[in-house]
Amino acid sequence: MKHIKIFLSFGLLGLILSLTLPPQNGVVASTKCDFSRDLELGVEGEDVRCLQKYLNEAGFTISTSGVGSPGKETNQYKDLTKKAISAWQAANGLPVTGYFGPASKKKYSEVHGGSSGTSQIKSNSDLASKQAELTALMNKLKGLQNLQADKPTTKTESTTIKSTTSTVVSNKSSSDSIRKAIEGIKDAEKQIKKAVKDGTSIGSAQGDINDAKEDLFDAVLAYFDGDYKEAQEFGDRALDNSLDAFEEAGGETQEDEVEELIDEVEIKLDKAEDTINKADDDGKNVNKAEDLLDDAREALDQAGDKLDDEEYEDAEKLAEKAEDLADDAVDAIDEDEDDKENAKDAIDDAKKAINKAKDEIDEADDDGEDVDDAEDLLEKAEDKLDKAEEEYDDENYDEARDLAQDAEDLADDSEKSL
Repeated sequence: MKHIKIFLSFGLLGLILSLTLPPQNGVVASTKCDFSRDLELGVEGEDVRCLQKYLNEAGFTISTSGVGSPGKETNQYKDLTKKAISAWQAANGLPVTGYFGPASKKKYSEVHGGSSGTSQIKSNSDLASKQAELTALMNKLKGLQNLQADKPTTKTESTTIKSTTSTVVSNKSSSDSIRKAIEGIKDAEKQIKKAVKDGTSIGSAQGDINDAKEDLFDAVLAYFDGDYKEAQEFGDRALDNSLDAFEEAGGETQEDEVEELIDEVEIKLDKAEDTINKADDDGKNVNKAEDLLDDAREALDQAGDKLDDEEYEDAEKLAEKAEDLADDAVDAIDEDEDDKENAKDAIDDAKKAINKAKDEIDEADDDGEDVDDAEDLLEKAEDKLDKAEEEYDDENYDEARDLAQDAEDLADDSEKSL
């Protein structure tokens, strides 16, 4: 079992350790400032310079070089300072405004001067401790791997590996849960950075992402302790917290996107139904359009079921299918009119061909010719024409057209048989 774990562990740990801690990393900046007023874009003063120093030390850099960079702070509150404050506010769960007012000053006092530290610092400290624990585990695994590489595998060990493979595979769900959590955290961190850059609020996203990381690290530690059930539980919690962070920062999940698509298609189907009903009131044939609309609603119902089952890709495909069928339904209104006209033309052509054949048969009969075969064919042509007219009356225009064409062909054959 040990061999299997060592072999499978490095990719998982590498992904975990690639996740970064929040900007502060649990470190409180040394610069202490006394803010007796609110600070905002355009103000000047030594309190602004002190704020810039604090931000640079805390990891929310004003600028990496030139004016505002560490050691070159200014007394002017301009765009770079506002951007850095926005990032600091986002990381500390404050509304992202770029305005350093009462709420920000209170948070600054808590972060900088609180003897017991803030929940943010505590959370970062916990994360750092767990990340250090994982790093130590990684190093231990590397050492075990090196030892195993120098040691030939015995028959007994080979049997052990073979017998335990099924156990590892059976616990794939726990490792899958961890991997999904990792991807969720990465997506959430990207969304938080985007929100901060855009100057939009991230609400409680930073706290949610910290909770997600703590759960993730607990999941990994449980996994390597062999407690796969607990590993999956922590992994699932980490994923849930990462999704909360993603949404708090303004992100839209796949579930949200598919649900929105289904709502949009539902509206489109309602509009298509209105269009079809209006065409029906105007005397147009809408049979095909109504059939297609029924198919569209059925596909959309299936999309909703797939959404409930969290099968988002299938739900999206079905919703798109429903949307295409709705378009086809509206287009079919004009197609029905064309089909109706084509069927009518085919019936008229068949009637002309039958009347012409009758005249030829009568003339041939008067001349004493044998017209039995011709009359049989003409009778079949008339039967086809009767059926074509029945289908036309039932608004089955495609069938009516085909029958009328058959009738015309039989009438032509009747004439040729003379």
